Amino acid sequence: MGESELKIALQREGEERIRGFWLEAEANVSAERTAIEAEREELHDKAGQQLQAEIALLRSTLLFASQARARECRLHAETDLEQRLMVLARQLLPELTGKDREALWLALREELPSAEWALFTVHPADRELAMREFPTATIECDETIGGGLIATSADAVIRVDNSLSCRLLRAWPDLLPKLLAEPRILVNDNETTDTGKTV
Repeated sequence: MGESELKIALQREGEERIRGFWLEAEANVSAERTAIEAEREELHDKAGQQLQAEIALLRSTLLFASQARARECRLHAETDLEQRLMVLARQLLPELTGKDREALWLALREELPSAEWALFTVHPADRELAMREFPTATIECDETIGGGLIATSADAVIRVDNSLSCRLLRAWPDLLPKLLAEPRILVNDNETTDTGKTV
């Protein structure tokens, strides 16, 4: 083998080796790119899942807070409405006596137990009745009781409140749910409608 042929053979061998190194390097780079892309996609998926989890947590937290605030507002509104209804009911008590106020007063007086009554608190419209029925007792007037009477014994040990105002207070726990039933239905219908609009 001559010198030129040796050079050509060495050159070919060198080129082959270089080509082999180059192909191996390209394969390594390609594999590295594939691995990096897979890792990037995995990180992207994890980030997306984490973001969705954070969004879901934030949404549930905000929903819980808004529901709690809505319940609080509703409770305040119902408390305010209850107070207004009570004021209105007290104002209407004198009208509940009907045309025969005397018959109602006498019926409530009949419910009193036997005792030596010394003081009566009555509605101003019932003052004459009380004075006629209990001429020796002290008669005080109070418009807020609506009707009926409050009797106090001579020794102040016994006090019987048989006024319309007291009867209203005793009946109020049963009356209030019935009075609030319709407003609650209206509020619940509005909440359902609003929810339907936002979903």
